[in-house]
Amino acid sequence: MSVRRVRRVRRGRRGRLREALPLTVVLVLLGLGWLYDHADRPGVWMAVGAVTVLVLLAMGWWAWSRLRSARERWIVSRTGIAGIDTMTGRQFEEHVARLLRAHGYTRVTTVGGAFDGGVDLRAQTPDGRPIAVQCKRWRRPVPPNEVRAFLGALAGGHLGYLGMFVASNGFTREAVREAGDGMVLVDRHELGLWMAGERAPRLPPR
Repeated sequence: MSVRRVRRVRRGRRGRLREALPLTVVLVLLGLGWLYDHADRPGVWMAVGAVTVLVLLAMGWWAWSRLRSARERWIVSRTGIAGIDTMTGRQFEEHVARLLRAHGYTRVTTVGGAFDGGVDLRAQTPDGRPIAVQCKRWRRPVPPNEVRAFLGALAGGHLGYLGMFVASNGFTREAVREAGDGMVLVDRHELGLWMAGERAPRLPPR
């Protein structure tokens, strides 16, 4: 998915918000009119208070999510490719999670650990498909047995998921052949382009 595609995804979301704004205004005006007509009835103000609390909570959640997204984009933009060599494995997983969110992926969750089932991250692609991600912050290229293990994880507990393998120092030739067309491989060069915002990993078509 190119940067141009990412920008189209973001513009599409903003466009949907602009389309929803007139309907929201109409609903608010209708609600105010109803309140004016029924203000003397018992329980009306209690209901208004409850709705107000819900609205404030929704606005707070929206503001928090926007601030988190902006902070993550800032962190990604400040991290160079050499910076990943100083990260721990968990920090690298969190970094890849930020990259996913910054490029339109949603429902990004970190599941790495002793019982991760061979998957470090789960997410939903910008076009709505589930994807499982394996991250390796290694000082050497990933060998073929690691790719086979990830393919096994996809065929087992993550059937129907796309697969993405992100390796800080790339893959051996044998590992690339082992992957075939079964997953998206992100080596050091591709990771650098992704972090710089020049090119996101290309996903297979539906």
